[in-house]
Amino acid sequence: MDLDALTLARWQFGATAFFHFIYVPLTLGLGILIAIIETLYLKTKKQVYSDLAMFLMKLFAINFAVGVASGLTMEFEFGTNWSEYSKLVGDIFGAPLALEGLTAFFLESTFIGLFLFGKGRVSDKVHAFSAWMVAIGGSLSALWILIANSWQQTPEGYRLVESPQGIKAELTDFLAAAWNHTTWIRFLHTVDAGFITAGFFVMGVMAFYLIKKRHVEFAKVGLKIALIFTTIASLIQILFGDLHGYLVAHHQPLKLAMFEGKFQTEKGASLDLFGVIDQEHHQSRMIIKIPYLLSILSYHDPNAEVKGIDDLVKEYQEKAKEYESKIPVIKEKLAQATNPEEKQKLQDQLVEAKIKAHALNIKYEDLPSIALVFTTFHLMVYLGFLFALIVLIALWKLKRGTLYNSKGFLWILVLSIPLPYIASELGWISTEVGRQPWIVYGILKTADAVSPVPAANVALSLTVFTIIYTILFIVFVYAMVRAINKGPNLSPSSPDYNTNAAGNVGVSTAFSQINKEGR
Repeated sequence: MDLDALTLARWQFGATAFFHFIYVPLTLGLGILIAIIETLYLKTKKQVYSDLAMFLMKLFAINFAVGVASGLTMEFEFGTNWSEYSKLVGDIFGAPLALEGLTAFFLESTFIGLFLFGKGRVSDKVHAFSAWMVAIGGSLSALWILIANSWQQTPEGYRLVESPQGIKAELTDFLAAAWNHTTWIRFLHTVDAGFITAGFFVMGVMAFYLIKKRHVEFAKVGLKIALIFTTIASLIQILFGDLHGYLVAHHQPLKLAMFEGKFQTEKGASLDLFGVIDQEHHQSRMIIKIPYLLSILSYHDPNAEVKGIDDLVKEYQEKAKEYESKIPVIKEKLAQATNPEEKQKLQDQLVEAKIKAHALNIKYEDLPSIALVFTTFHLMVYLGFLFALIVLIALWKLKRGTLYNSKGFLWILVLSIPLPYIASELGWISTEVGRQPWIVYGILKTADAVSPVPAANVALSLTVFTIIYTILFIVFVYAMVRAINKGPNLSPSSPDYNTNAAGNVGVSTAFSQINKEGR
């Protein structure tokens, strides 16, 4: 492999984004779960809810701090490693990033402090309000980032203009750019993945306490709330995943073809569950196929045509030729035009034709590893169904009254903590690699977006980032494990608790009622 500046810049951005995305899902989900629990406390005044919310907020704060630190470098990389990209789309891409910092980050960080240090100093209503502000801040952050990302996937609300610094994209319709036809489903899909991550994280921690017989009654309440929360999120995610796939089929057909390993166009396309991708020979050898299902899921028609990778590459090449052929015609009209408005319109058409004639002229060799896109996408889907299966089994056990004493199943919950993280990373890899060879779909190839800097510079910063991020991750794991081992600060004087001889909290009348309901 040639380690040029482009390859190293890709590795660097991939590594930093991968690392940053470890922390994002938990922040998204845990914030809303804490807000729900704090609201339960506000309504019932049961001390266990307050203790649970405070304990989870401490874990949230550790995760949030490392997540913020790891995300800062990514924004600098747009200027250092991707300057050609920044020149073309900086006017559009910079706005949501700036709004994310100005709105979401400050909202989240301010109210985390109020929640952690305001207990007993502010009213319960203000305390619950601060929990919801943290949750809303996290969701707003995700919204702005996904607006920026979705614009790259399906750009809308812009025009291409020629400036003294070169061609750039100029915003023409904020709403169209910010809330285009794929933003909303990316947002819902991502945020719900965060709910699942947080749900499994809390269930795993509470299951660990139950296995070790520590904070038993506290853990039972935490496990039950997290289980209900995760069940809803896991089942809804199946619907969001289906809707996301439908929109990808309509707006990014090449990505869908890579998701499914389809090299040739199929009418009444099958959904292929397992197989091997042979990119060199333009073939996929599938072991299990479900006839017509991909056409049904993608176009809601069993006989719909799903275009293959080979035909789509040819289709893009034909579109590039069409734009190429328009250039001399537009130039001729431009030379004859006298009306300023007409000249501006023709000038815009000329810029668009130049950009798209180049960007759409892709070759088969420009495509990424299709095996990587296929495998990561399929593994993400399988994990999604596994999550639904685990929570449904847990609900069944809860109803039978065996959940809290089923040591084997509790260990499954503990060992499942990493799985939603893995699913989120797999989804991120498949969606970002799947949109290659473009960094902005149909407008700018990734190869044309890199900064003209020596490869050695990028290699140096990549090395430094890798070392720093590794240290950060070790510190993060140490802090989280330490906080979990230390456990919650329970309130034994509360009527919700009584303390037994072993120092564990016993069940109160209120807890008993809750647990009876669960059984």
